[in-house]
Amino acid sequence: MSEDSVYQACATFAMELANQGVAHAVISPGSRSTPLTLTFAQTPGITTWTRLDERSAAFFALGIAKTSGVPVALVCTSGTAASNYLPAITEANLSDIPLIVLTANRPPELRDWGAAQTITQTNIYGDNVRWFEELPIFDKSNASWFQRVAARAYQTSIGSRPGPVHLDWPFREPLEPVSNFSLPENSPKIRATNPTQRLAPEVNNEIAAVIENASQGLVIAGPMNQGSQWHDAVALLCKRTGFPLLADPLSQLRFAQEDVQVITHHDHLLRTSWADRAVPEVVIRVGGPPTCKPLRLWLERHQPRMIMFDPANTWADPSFTVTDLVPVGHEGLGEIALIVQDRVSDKSWGPRWVNADTLAGETINEILDSERLSQPAIAREIGRQLSAADALYVSNSMPVRDIDSFLEADTSLYRIFGNRGASGIDGVISSAAGAAVQGKATTLLIGDLAFQHDIGGLIATKNDGSDLTILLLDDNGGGIFNYLPIAQVTESQLFSEFFTTPQGLNFSELVKSLGIAYHEAPDLNSLKDLLKTRNGLRVIRVPIDSSFDIDQHRRLAAAVEEATAGL
Repeated sequence: MSEDSVYQACATFAMELANQGVAHAVISPGSRSTPLTLTFAQTPGITTWTRLDERSAAFFALGIAKTSGVPVALVCTSGTAASNYLPAITEANLSDIPLIVLTANRPPELRDWGAAQTITQTNIYGDNVRWFEELPIFDKSNASWFQRVAARAYQTSIGSRPGPVHLDWPFREPLEPVSNFSLPENSPKIRATNPTQRLAPEVNNEIAAVIENASQGLVIAGPMNQGSQWHDAVALLCKRTGFPLLADPLSQLRFAQEDVQVITHHDHLLRTSWADRAVPEVVIRVGGPPTCKPLRLWLERHQPRMIMFDPANTWADPSFTVTDLVPVGHEGLGEIALIVQDRVSDKSWGPRWVNADTLAGETINEILDSERLSQPAIAREIGRQLSAADALYVSNSMPVRDIDSFLEADTSLYRIFGNRGASGIDGVISSAAGAAVQGKATTLLIGDLAFQHDIGGLIATKNDGSDLTILLLDDNGGGIFNYLPIAQVTESQLFSEFFTTPQGLNFSELVKSLGIAYHEAPDLNSLKDLLKTRNGLRVIRVPIDSSFDIDQHRRLAAAVEEATAGL
């Protein structure tokens, strides 16, 4: 068998991925993956990216796939290289992001015999992938099979529940082509159509009747990468019912829109006694579990009827408050919204929420406008500066919570992303870098520990040529732990050493040593000026006083409670 036959298999596979729609391949250097690397480098229609660190590579691919909705190919060599993909694959699994993971491997006869750089790669990612296949050694009799496995990998990754697939490729030496290899003739694309989910008419009518008979209801939208697809159906339902919309910023639905009552400050309202006087009869939920903890606790306490639209059958209900699970997506919700009679039985319900939201916003702004720069004010200001041409990537811990609490509804349809599947702080810079290469000016809001966790991703981003602003909130440690009960019961030295873990890193020296533009924004005016200009990769550090930040969060909560007490 000619070694170039292996390249024919790889080319057949890569060209079918391109035909299906894959536009990006992220490659980490290695020897055993040489046939895949050289093939993707020559495949028309696929842009290749190089990332030395496989963990960074996988999160970078995750960011591209999250913002585009299209699977990204990941290529690495054998051994622990494959292990470093696991954190990002876990995130992709839990947040339904399509990836096509291609790990090179030793051939079967070299495994378990002490060959270097050989580990057990068979189904190494376990239940975190939608499909695993160990590919055969190529021979001419199975040439067309590699085209079909590419089509299946693509279609599986974008199926009813999108996610990663893993194909393990065994290669024998020699790994280089024996001649000047050229791509074979492209075969016609294999066509596949994903089924569209629909409910029986009588089920649609039954759900519509439940909604119609509720005089007081809410629509809750949790994190969704493709939330914009739900926009029309959710808006129609809200308009016909008069139900207010409580939209997580990662739902892509927290935007001011005519005749839809979007509640911006529900995180604050649901901490107050007012919220216990405004309990709905029914809740319609779309998307994943919301970021807002007060919302979760409020629903657990009052237990209204909750209808969750769950097209992927994830059963993502950690509070066990869902009473009706409906396995259809935005098309199904749109059909039900069309059936619901255009009537608002309790005309005071929506305005009650809007009035409370307006009052909460005025109370919050009065405090933020009169005090020094803080994380809440930064979260609010970012929303005021972004436009439809921009994207926002939000790290976990305090940044995503402050965005949820203080980002105001706006007519600008900018997109907001975050890694809320596993909710880790690893690989966030790499993910944002992947989002940025889609062409939108991207802002990453990140804390100092998450920043340090992915310095390798920062280094890799230098040569991307993308427009990425990294807004670094530096409180010298894990400030979120100060809000948890452990902070009240642990001796201060132990708490600092094992929870807040201050690192004392000089970010100015670090960033400048990498040749990356660095700025500091100690006050709101300097932050505004910096956010108004966009030009390539840069880091803006904002020093945060953790003690002041905690105190301000508590005072804001108390002020909203007082302001809404008489409503």
